[in-house]
Amino acid sequence: MSGPPFVELGDLDGTNGWVTTKGFVNWFEDVASHQPYQRVRLSDDTTREPVVCTVWTADIELEKGVGYYFGGIDETYEKREEIQLKLVEKSWANEFWRPE
Repeated sequence: MSGPPFVELGDLDGTNGWVTTKGFVNWFEDVASHQPYQRVRLSDDTTREPVVCTVWTADIELEKGVGYYFGGIDETYEKREEIQLKLVEKSWANEFWRPE
């Protein structure tokens, strides 16, 4: 059984559905409500602009400066006209790098 396809962070376009990708958390945005739990920006060497990542599950807590492998949903959030990686109940974020 194969998992979701790997899509480079810079290639997320809101149309791929469930994907795996990797990236570094480079900044947090203030979330004024309990949902989503976190709203962060991700980047790596494939991105020109940071990618929005929203965390919709209390099981995942991301840290600034840390690199993660992600399993989530590549989706468009039309209200803000942005592409998002959404981390939901069945998503994962596995750390692969942490600054010393």
